[in-house]
Amino acid sequence: MEGSLSSKLKFAIKILGNLGEIKKVEDVIENVINLKDKSVLRVMKPRADIITLKENMLLSDAYEIIKKYNYTKFPVIDEEGNFIGIFYIRDFIRNLDKMYELTVRKLTKPPVYIPYNYNIFQAIEFLREKRISIALVIDEHGTVIGMVTMEDLVEEIVGDIKGEYETSNIIKISEEEYKIAGNISIDEFLEFLKEKFNIQISIEDDINTLSGFIMRKIKKMPKIGDKIKIGYLLLEIIEVEGYRIKFVRLKKL
Repeated sequence: MEGSLSSKLKFAIKILGNLGEIKKVEDVIENVINLKDKSVLRVMKPRADIITLKENMLLSDAYEIIKKYNYTKFPVIDEEGNFIGIFYIRDFIRNLDKMYELTVRKLTKPPVYIPYNYNIFQAIEFLREKRISIALVIDEHGTVIGMVTMEDLVEEIVGDIKGEYETSNIIKISEEEYKIAGNISIDEFLEFLKEKFNIQISIEDDINTLSGFIMRKIKKMPKIGDKIKIGYLLLEIIEVEGYRIKFVRLKKL
């Protein structure tokens, strides 16, 4: 037991070393000690809440779902609703020229299953050994009851990674230039334009983020250097991750 606890503490320290000091050490140690008492059921996403792609979808149809949810992986289901694998966005990006030819099934990888009775630490070790970051959770009958990711598991130890590590949505470079996160809410962005530059624009109701607004304007997969104008302002994409716009530069013309 002592050796097992030691390995868990070392793992927690490694996480802290990679992510920075995001919680008090004593809180993390307490979380690690309690890992054996926390079931994977605690952090899994229930089956009913999983966003899936259908195997017979063309990539062009799947894209409508992909752009709505900022996920890098999607479980895939067949005609009967059975889970048959995982669809990785990196494969989608590599096949953009075949969006109207290939189906989701063609790019789907076999799923990895994890037992529902694993505790958090067992689940983390399982995913690390398999060198994957996502698994489908099954019950004693082999039925898929949910999904779990490495991020979900790690957050049980170190807290909400996203909430404590996201950089500011708007970074001032100068009075006439700003670096803005693509996932900033469209409402926050519009408020910024109004207060800082006295610019008001109308946006379609179904757009939720700056990234979505830009994608609607450029009408294609984003790449670094793509630009759009808003009044006397220029928005230029400066960083992308797969199909997502991570950051744009806003400058006065």
